[in-house]
Parts: sequence; structure tokens; C-alpha cells
Amino acid sequence: MRTTSYILVLLLVFFASCRQGGSRLLHMSEDKVAKQLLQGVWVDDASDMPFFLVAGDSLLYADQDATPMAFKIIRDSIYLLGIDTISYKIERQGENTFWIRTDTDDIVKLYRSEDAVNEYAFSSNQKTDEVNVVQEKMQKDSIIVYDGVRYRGYVFINPSKYKVIRTSLDDNGMAIERVYYDNIIHICVYEGAHELYGRDIDKKLFANYMDAEVLPVTILSDMDFIEVDAEGYHYRAILTIPDSSVTYNMSLTISPQGQLQIAPEES
Repeated sequence: MRTTSYILVLLLVFFASCRQGGSRLLHMSEDKVAKQLLQGVWVDDASDMPFFLVAGDSLLYADQDATPMAFKIIRDSIYLLGIDTISYKIERQGENTFWIRTDTDDIVKLYRSEDAVNEYAFSSNQKTDEVNVVQEKMQKDSIIVYDGVRYRGYVFINPSKYKVIRTSLDDNGMAIERVYYDNIIHICVYEGAHELYGRDIDKKLFANYMDAEVLPVTILSDMDFIEVDAEGYHYRAILTIPDSSVTYNMSLTISPQGQLQIAPEES
């Protein structure tokens, strides 16, 4: 877990450093002839599978979860301008040939498709990105008696429209952006008939307890009841990085006075 998290943080720092250089690219002159030459569907020479579609200023991978990315060709490199800015050296470009060197030092060799059927590979990922929104709200209740007092806790997991954009690398070392949606979780705790605590929780609440580069690519995915003791009513907030096994757990304690205390859990 710690090793995986460390590697992920390094990748995020790398992407962040790329992002910082993105603004200057907006003012650099691009090779419009090379961009025009790249229009259309391109196929992987090794697998004969559609790889990406270029239409105007947008590049779209065949990966069904990928989102379109703006791009520029400047000198001998192609720059993908998403939330992160990633560049790849162009090894060869012609009317029907496009070779690029990836971050894994592999050369991806592509050829222009002349088969209209290959365009269907991109139809599914041009739909609205609402598909990654959890459609159903979830409610979780817990009731416990402690020291003669009956406590009730309610958790409402509500899907939101807050986007989480994660940049990852495919098997060829190419950067792909995918869009996910965060949750807002409402928790309320009753001590007998008295509401001890109630508020909406979002991941910004944990900004002081997580790395600033990691928090934006996490989703507040769940809230579990743990126990009631002399310190108060305990929950565990679970933040996950989409499409990975990486999770971050936060301990939430609502004191008998209705005060919220937060602490990261040790992995």
C-alpha cells in the first residue's frame, strides 16, 4: 500500500510539473500543416486496432472511458493539453504515417485508416461523460446504545456533478484522461431525540490531512460507522483513486458536545 501510494504520488508530481508548462504553450506557434496532416483515424501498426481519432483541435483515444484532449504540434513534438500537459517526440510523420516516442521509450507506429468501420471504435466514448455518475443515492443507518443512551447515525451518499479528472498511462506510455464524479456525503447523529451533529461532508474537508497533489484525483466514496465510546460517535471516511486499489481512510469523531474531530488513519 505504501509503495503503491509513493509511486502514484511521484506520477502526480510529474504530471503537475508538466501542467505548469502548459500555459506557455498556448502562446507558442504551432505547426498547422502537421496538425492538418494528422486529421482522421489512426490505427496501431502492431495490432491493426484503432488508436486515436483527430478532429480539428481534438484528439480522442479509442479507449471507451477516455475524454477528448486538445493538442498542438510544435516543432518535432505533439503536446496533449488536458488537465496535464504531456509531450511526445514525433519520430516520423507523413500523409499515412505517424510515429511517436512515449514516456516508456517505446515507439508507437500508426498508419492512417482507410476503413470507415474503424470510426465506430470512437462512437461509444463520444457520449456524455454523465455515465460515470453514480445514479442512485445510498442511505446507511446505524443504531447503538452506549452508557444507557440510544444513538442513531444516518449517512446519505449523494452523487454530485463535481468532476474528478485523472490522468493515467496506457500500456504504451500514452497519457489518457478519464472523467469521474465525486460524492457529497451527509451525516447526522442523534443522541436520543436530540440532533447532536448534522452536515454535508465533501473531500475538501480533508485538505489539511492529504497531499495537495493527491486529493484532487480522489473520490469521497464511502462513510462507515465504526463505534460509539466515551470520545463520541466514530465514522471512517473512505477516499479512493478511481480505477486503482489506492484508498485513504480518515477517522471522524463526533464528540458528545457535537464537535467534529478528524485524523488520518494509519495504513
